[in-house]
Amino acid sequence: MKTIQILILVTFVICVAGCATMAPNELVKARSAYQNASEGPAAQLAPAELHKAHEALVLAEQSFQKEPDSYKTKDLAYVAQRKSEMAGVLGTLAADKAIKDKSNVAFQNKQTEIVKQGKQDLIDSEKQTAEAQAEIDKQAALREAKEKSDAKLQMQQAEIARQTKQALSDSEKRTADALAALASFAAVKEEERGLVVTLSGSVLFRSAKSALLPSAQVKLDQVANALLNVRARNLIVEGHTDSRGSTSYNQNLSQRRADTVRDYLVQKGYPSERIQARGMGEDSPIADNASAEGRANNRRVEIVIERNVQTSNK
Repeated sequence: MKTIQILILVTFVICVAGCATMAPNELVKARSAYQNASEGPAAQLAPAELHKAHEALVLAEQSFQKEPDSYKTKDLAYVAQRKSEMAGVLGTLAADKAIKDKSNVAFQNKQTEIVKQGKQDLIDSEKQTAEAQAEIDKQAALREAKEKSDAKLQMQQAEIARQTKQALSDSEKRTADALAALASFAAVKEEERGLVVTLSGSVLFRSAKSALLPSAQVKLDQVANALLNVRARNLIVEGHTDSRGSTSYNQNLSQRRADTVRDYLVQKGYPSERIQARGMGEDSPIADNASAEGRANNRRVEIVIERNVQTSNK
């Protein structure tokens, strides 16, 4: 009897500790069922069952302290209620049995049915509790997986941003170095249409010819090496002539010379889809054709590096 009183006192302390938060209805019922059972004949005639009920109530109270509104708390409270009710019933039955004829078959059948039903209810409740816990664990695992995935995605995005920034910086440096190299061995000027690299026609071709001179290949190799570092730009190779000869002849000659320079740059590795060749004929002089010096200046090839930067991956 003293042990039962201690158990009731422990349960009461747990109940008081949990009063700071409103207990769910299931837990209130479980407390009431345990109190009723402990005050009845179960305390003497079914102490083992009453002890099980107390343990179940303690588990429910502990869960209530940790997770007041969880399904787990409600399920444990339901189990505690059923075990308390079971203890109370068994205590009552035991008391009746002490008074009534122990051979009463109806009593035995009723007791067996109650115990069977109680066990089934307990199995069902434990199953519900297990399913609820499994769902809680599943949701926690999903949250953890999502958090890891989000963190990995953020790291990947940061790395892509860093690489993109570095690639842009490297590209800008290569372009600056290439333009500086071009300026060291060719006439370079900035115009509205882009950066214009001017090569003297007398350096590249014999008079009235479109085949490259051997010495011209050295010059074009320097140009090609520099341009390969700005391959994201579109190029226009323009051929120009002086005014001597017919207009149609000069147009044809300038186109052939532009084609020759374009083909040479493509051969050296510049993307063919980024280079156009245009014959400008005699229509765009930069000096007076009346003098030999002026005509020499007009006989030229200009490589226009367009301003717009393409984003194509070709």
